Amino acid sequence: MTISAGLFCALLAACGGGEETAANDEGAGARPAATEPGTPRATALPPGHVSLGIPLETLKRLSRPFGTPHEAIPAGVPGGYDWRERSRLGRGNQVPAGFKAFTGWAQTFWIDGAPVGTQKLEVRQNQTLLCTESAGVRRWQRLQLGDIEGAAFRADFVDNLNVPADVERLAPGHWRIGFGAGRAYHFWPRRGRAALGTDALCGMLVLFEARAVKPGGLTLPPGTAPTLLAGGGADYWLDTTAPWDQYRTNADVGIGVLRRVGPVWEWHGLGTADADALAQLARDGFVDRSTP
Repeated sequence: MTISAGLFCALLAACGGGEETAANDEGAGARPAATEPGTPRATALPPGHVSLGIPLETLKRLSRPFGTPHEAIPAGVPGGYDWRERSRLGRGNQVPAGFKAFTGWAQTFWIDGAPVGTQKLEVRQNQTLLCTESAGVRRWQRLQLGDIEGAAFRADFVDNLNVPADVERLAPGHWRIGFGAGRAYHFWPRRGRAALGTDALCGMLVLFEARAVKPGGLTLPPGTAPTLLAGGGADYWLDTTAPWDQYRTNADVGIGVLRRVGPVWEWHGLGTADADALAQLARDGFVDRSTP
């Protein structure tokens, strides 16, 4: 049996309305040559651009070729699922005909065989960036940022059965989450979907920082074995408000590599951009069209 990533946004609440649009913007440069990590900037950021502040090598790691094995097996995901053991490409950068919106999302699991309930997940800086291309010019925009919402789904996502998770909002955009055995915590931007423009896509980045803590929020001792996995994904939608309709109204972009969540903040997510587009983002930043 295989299962589509579209299951992850089956609930209307999971992919609610949004107003951000991938619009054309002036001041973005033509496609640059890739730069090596650590290469100093020769000029200031282009007008109106914001630095992402994430090393190029980290962006490349999050954009590994699809089919890369996860760092561990997610507990509760059946062996027949095509994303159980490795990342999977869906539509990628090819927007289905007639689809006009998208959303990033994320999922977290217990590691198969790990003790459940011994750690909690903390998440912050959840965001989605989009690379568009027109007449050979690529532009990066951030269209989703800020608070999240989600639920503790069955880890196999059958029938989208879910229960509330143990969620604590520590600060704007910073959350601590606990969920039980046989569950996966699936979350998405609270502000909902972002509208797509008409330009071709050259990449998408779903980014969030995650760390594991003790159930009470205290720091884990050095050398504590990870018990949690986290990764990103995204879906295309007919528009910003269309209800889920048995995959007629949404199609998945892909499922990123699930990485172990350690005791220090690390970036997790999904990437579909090539090396040149990632180098442009790391060097020139992006136009911020998100509203937290």
